[in-house]
Amino acid sequence: MNRYQLAPWLAPLAIVASPASADTAKEIRYANAPDWVLPPPATAAPKPSEAAFRIIYQDTEERITPTGVETYTAYRVKILKPEGLPLGNINVTWVPGTGSATVHYVRIIRDGATIDVLKQAKFKVLERETGLEQSILDGKLTALLQVPGLQTGDELEFAGTVVRSEPAFGDHASGMAQLPVAGLPGDYRYRLLWPTSKKLTLRLAKDLPPAPPSRSGGFMSLVVELRDPPATPDVQGAPARYNLHRTIEYSDYGTWADLSNQMRPLYDAASTLDAKSPLRAEAAKIAAATKDPVERAEAALQLVEGQVRYVFVGLDGGNYLPARADDTWQRRFGDCKAKTVLLLALLRELGIQAEPALLDSKGGDGTDKRLPSPGLFDHVLVRANVNGKNYWLDGTRLGDRHLDMLPPLAAEWALPMSARAELVPIPPVTSPYPQFIDVEDVDASAGFAKDATWTSKHILRGDEAVQINTALATVSPADADRLIKEYWRRQMSDVEAQQVGWSFDRRHSALVLSMKGTGKIDWDGDDESGHSFKLPGAGFYAPDKLQRPSDQDQSAAYSVEYPRFRCFATTVHLPPPTAKFHWTFRSKPVDQRLRGVIYWRAAGLSGRVVRTVMSSQSYLREIPAADAKQVNAKIATFDNYMSSVDETAGAAPTPASPLPFTTEPDWTANPAVCSPPAQPPRVIDVQVVKS
Repeated sequence: MNRYQLAPWLAPLAIVASPASADTAKEIRYANAPDWVLPPPATAAPKPSEAAFRIIYQDTEERITPTGVETYTAYRVKILKPEGLPLGNINVTWVPGTGSATVHYVRIIRDGATIDVLKQAKFKVLERETGLEQSILDGKLTALLQVPGLQTGDELEFAGTVVRSEPAFGDHASGMAQLPVAGLPGDYRYRLLWPTSKKLTLRLAKDLPPAPPSRSGGFMSLVVELRDPPATPDVQGAPARYNLHRTIEYSDYGTWADLSNQMRPLYDAASTLDAKSPLRAEAAKIAAATKDPVERAEAALQLVEGQVRYVFVGLDGGNYLPARADDTWQRRFGDCKAKTVLLLALLRELGIQAEPALLDSKGGDGTDKRLPSPGLFDHVLVRANVNGKNYWLDGTRLGDRHLDMLPPLAAEWALPMSARAELVPIPPVTSPYPQFIDVEDVDASAGFAKDATWTSKHILRGDEAVQINTALATVSPADADRLIKEYWRRQMSDVEAQQVGWSFDRRHSALVLSMKGTGKIDWDGDDESGHSFKLPGAGFYAPDKLQRPSDQDQSAAYSVEYPRFRCFATTVHLPPPTAKFHWTFRSKPVDQRLRGVIYWRAAGLSGRVVRTVMSSQSYLREIPAADAKQVNAKIATFDNYMSSVDETAGAAPTPASPLPFTTEPDWTANPAVCSPPAQPPRVIDVQVVKS
């Protein structure tokens, strides 16, 4: 997909070419503007402004051809303050293996006179991959021009064209453009041309003016213009689809299945193994070790995650074209496409039904409302059917060893590459395993004036846990202890850590950080009035109300932070009560679903031991606006008081109440105490449905 974010504070700085046509130019070309572009938009006189610069005009024109897309970008900007001078750093980025870049002019207009910048300076090509630190090899080149002599009060004018194509999609065309949303004054235009022979579907956002296409010669033309557009503020608290403004979409894919069917042969071909492929031997080893399909799938996933490092490869049109499984195994690195193909090959050798699926790793909210386009997806993984259940297997992750421990997907939609596939919704799920568990055991039995002994555990799951485990395993034991002590100092500044440790439970993908130390308890009260203590990790904050300013869309849904599951368990061993007092505690049980989150708390007091367990887990991605009034009424009565223990005077002590647990559970293997008993089972089997 060709994305063009025409934000006025960004577009004047660069033009960007995505993987493109067969042109192999590695140098910037200089030529006149193509004859198919229009003259610059009519402009009003620049208005006085306190801003650093003012956009006079910004023009983006795209022409779809049988071999790719040509994008012409032109702008004129007036420098009003010294802070606007960095606009004189102009970047042009393109992929020479599949595209080219041509600069038409760079001009300075000063006191009515025009200075041709290119007569005294040229763009310099920087021969360096820009994403090496992020393991990205995309083959892009960047050319830079530092405009000489630019001064405050000057107007800077630029025009250039990039040509690009995507080999994976042939003559298909799809993409999205966005006109400015920030509200900076200026004249803005987006123009799209396509052959009359191409059936193109257009979709303009509702906040753009109507723009019916027109015909000129052998091309259709769409022109959208804005002058001094006001800002389009985001809808507060709304899912992403409500905050997509001033967009123009186009696509010649009739259905999502058309896109899926075009992609599937690429993955089928890349996952076909050579007759003497060493991957066949790897699959044979797995097959000989177990006949259990679950264990076979787990072994294949571990092989791909552990034996092939992640590197994005976009060279030679590889932005969408997957590398062959045998090639990836030989070089032992690859991106999500390569790892998916490798995993597909192994699973199919093992007799497990599997197919690749595209998704948006950032969530993809509203994908089902968009025109079919490969640019809506930035990731690909495997959907495998194992013993009748569907699992999403991501070879780019680390530490996934068991199917029952796979984390929930943040993505809302996926596009499987199968014969009749449409978009698949990925529903939110509940999990028995929190992403974070805080276990605190505080022994204050020595008395109010004595330091307490704190024994703490933090159990982490997910990518962060794997990264921390890797970092700790890399350094010496002494350095690991130092790092862990620093971690606990940041977490519990009032406790002096004396012993620390860490371990990693691979079966349950859990990192355990432990600490034992001493620290004072901040008791309230005294011997005369009695002591009290608010238990750490034992009180909820009320969730935010579902409300937004009256000038914003009141019909928009409210987003929920998903996936999120956190658990806190606190045990306090109390000192003997002061004379005339006995111990009581305040902690109401909580078991409530509110604002898309399950809130749960249990507590008990037995003798001089008080214990609480509480958790919060999101089970929805959003709340309909129609439910806001009812949800807000419940929020108003939400129990957000901290749990506490108190010395209470009186003859009749509070009867003992059962503790949430008497024997500490295995927090990594079976943290069932973190969830209410009636919690519904986790949903992992997702069937194909039409959008």
